[in-house]
Amino acid sequence: MRMHTTSRPKQFLELAGKPIIIYTLELFDVHPDIDGIVVACLESWIPFLEKMLRKFEINKVVRIVPGGESGQDSIYKGLCAAEDYAKEKGEEQKNLDWVKAEIEKEK
Repeated sequence: MRMHTTSRPKQFLELAGKPIIIYTLELFDVHPDIDGIVVACLESWIPFLEKMLRKFEINKVVRIVPGGESGQDSIYKGLCAAEDYAKEKGEEQKNLDWVKAEIEKEK
């Protein structure tokens, strides 16, 4: 059964007083092997996301990029931003290349 909501995107629906996306971001935020998180988000919801990141003390989000026309476009934009972040940090691209290859397999 698909969830249809017009008031807010599904990732921002609340469960036990917290937007669903925050549960996911909390797991990445505390993981010792993750030093940066990139989130693709509907542009009009970026201010709300930023507010929630502060409220729930999510500290590893390094980029929030406006999403694309489709989910696939949003993923691509997020991956591009993650690649830019990795280049800025001077990190190797092998992990990012693996993620891109996995997404290509699912197309």
